[in-house]
Amino acid sequence: MSPSRFASGPVLALGLLLVLPSPEALVAQSVPVDQGTFRILSNGTDVGTEEFAIRRTGSGAALQVIATAEIQLRVPEGNTSMVPLLQTSGGDMAVSGYQLKVSGATQEEVTIELGPGRYLSRVRSERGEREREYRAASGTILLDPGVAHQYYFVAARLVNGEATIPVISPREGRQFELRVTTVSASTSVALVEGSTQGRHLRLEGDGRVRNLWVAPDGQVLRVEDPDRGFTAIRRRAP
Repeated sequence: MSPSRFASGPVLALGLLLVLPSPEALVAQSVPVDQGTFRILSNGTDVGTEEFAIRRTGSGAALQVIATAEIQLRVPEGNTSMVPLLQTSGGDMAVSGYQLKVSGATQEEVTIELGPGRYLSRVRSERGEREREYRAASGTILLDPGVAHQYYFVAARLVNGEATIPVISPREGRQFELRVTTVSASTSVALVEGSTQGRHLRLEGDGRVRNLWVAPDGQVLRVEDPDRGFTAIRRRAP
C-alpha cells in the first residue's frame, strides 16, 4: 500500500477534533493536565521517545480530555513514527474517539468511533482493512501497545487504590477487563533524570501482568510490560 493513502498528521488530528466545539475553542478553553517525554526501551535497549500532552475542558458530565503524542522508534524494520490522538468524555473519562497514524517502516491507521451502545474500530494497513465492533461498557478506556501516556486514564479511575476497568486494545482486536491494585502507596521511582516518589500499581488482564508507577496526582512515571519487553521511563518528574 502506498504511504499516500494515509492521512497526514494535522489532517488526522483535525478529524477527531471536529467533534469538539472547534479547534480554536478547545485551545482557548483547555487546561493542561500533563505533558512530558518518555524514553522507550525494548527488552532493555533504548529504541526511542514518546512526547505527549494531555489537556481537558469542562468538568463533570461535560468533561472532555484530549491526549496526543508523537512517538519515534528505531525498530528492526526501520524508523517508525506513531501519532495517537485520544478523546474521552464525561467524569469517568470514557473513550469517545480515537485515531492513530503509524508511518515510516510500518504503515497503519486506526480509528475508533462511539455509536449507540458500541464502538466501531477500523484498522488499515499493508495487510488490508478490517472492522470490528466492541461493547461500549461504562467507563471504557483505551490502551494501545507501546503507548505510555494512555496509562494516565488507568490511574484516574482508582478508588481506594483499586479499580476494575473495561479496556479496548484496537490494534490487537481485543476487549478485556483490567484489574488494578496498589502494590505500594509510596515508593522511590527511578526516572531518566533522577527519581521521585510515586505509587506502584499492578495491572492484571488479558492474561498478562503490567506494572505502573504514577505520581501522587496521577501522572505516569514509568510503565513496564514484561510480556512485550516494553518499558517507558519518564525523563523527569512532573
